[in-house]
Amino acid sequence: MDERLITTYMKSYIDKFFCNAPNYIIITKAKDGKYIEVNETFAKCMGLRRQDMIGHASIEIGPVTAEQRLVLFNEIKEKGYAKNIELEVIVKNNEARYGLFNSSLIQMGKDRLWMTVVTDISESRLVTEARQDDILFKSLAAIERTGVILIRKHHNKQPYSFFINEEAKRVLKERPIKDLLYAIDEHGLTYFSTETGCYSVKTILTNHGSPRKIILLEPLTKPDTACIKEKLKQYDLTRRQEEIAFLSTIGHSNKEIAEKLFVTIGTVKDHLKKIFPIIGVSSRSELCPKILRLR
Repeated sequence: MDERLITTYMKSYIDKFFCNAPNYIIITKAKDGKYIEVNETFAKCMGLRRQDMIGHASIEIGPVTAEQRLVLFNEIKEKGYAKNIELEVIVKNNEARYGLFNSSLIQMGKDRLWMTVVTDISESRLVTEARQDDILFKSLAAIERTGVILIRKHHNKQPYSFFINEEAKRVLKERPIKDLLYAIDEHGLTYFSTETGCYSVKTILTNHGSPRKIILLEPLTKPDTACIKEKLKQYDLTRRQEEIAFLSTIGHSNKEIAEKLFVTIGTVKDHLKKIFPIIGVSSRSELCPKILRLR
């Protein structure tokens, strides 16, 4: 067979394999990550046309972020290749997928290129996580006298609860979990007061870099209500302010306080705004630990 025909045949065979391979195959410039070529499987996953991806940087149109590309860059710089680097990436419809990245450095004339083959392991990853979650759930369910909440943060930053035990449900009662999570993230909450008592809040990451974390609500010794009232007398509060501060300290909501005292919620809020600076706190969650001298 003529050598040129063999070359043409081989090129056609390679092109066909490249375009239709089940794995994602990507060729980018080493210096800036711009796409030189991608196969149809990868373009379909991204929800884009191949021709619309060529010439654009991977960190510009996805799926790799600048931080993830740096991980690959450091591996290739050190070893000359990156092998089985697991990364979570965002593809079409803002869907999170997991892939094993294998990149090699190739020289084409004056250009240094990365040839990357990505194996989608999302399905196997879900199976593995389900098994791990089952073990974790059973372990958390065995914890007694402590509220336990397991949450995961999505790529869109919206947290949701994987698991919440009966004690945590009792502690939160009708309060939404998102309010507790917001207080922890935004205000560094370390104590949480409810009608059932005062709780120490601890946050534990399940693994380094994992989006999952565990929140523990550990009950503090519940003091006698007479003790709280006596401690409140140490502050320069009016009788009404003492009543509101007391009810707030033992965990009543503004609505519950308003109903008990036959006043409006706005009146309760106005009183609390005056009470906080007198006691030396900035929010109702700090009242219980402050009055009990826990902080």
